[in-house]
Amino acid sequence: MTSPIAESFAPRFMEAGELNQLLLRSQLKQGADLKVLMYYATAVPVGEPVRSTATDIGKLVGLSTTSASRSIGRLAENGWLTLAYTAVGVKFYRLGSKATGQPAPTEPEDDDAPLATVRQLHAS
Repeated sequence: MTSPIAESFAPRFMEAGELNQLLLRSQLKQGADLKVLMYYATAVPVGEPVRSTATDIGKLVGLSTTSASRSIGRLAENGWLTLAYTAVGVKFYRLGSKATGQPAPTEPEDDDAPLATVRQLHAS
């Protein structure tokens, strides 16, 4: 028997009803944007970044690298995708708040800010 705690940490993919709502909510006019958005919605569990490049995504959904890259840029600009991280100059995205219907998590203002400050106490 699986504990409720373990189930809450299990990866969760979008269900059919959620995908249908995403499709209806998006009302995207360009087929390329819709292909890319649906790829992001189905490739990984909700909230996880897609670890594929625009070239890879383009090949998978039948688009050129340029078309896939432009679609990713448009989707990110409009809140359908959000930047997850950058590695070696390549940007990787996850579904944005517009796509999930959930508010975007708050990000720290300064990524280079220390997580904590350590001070030593001296006995007098």
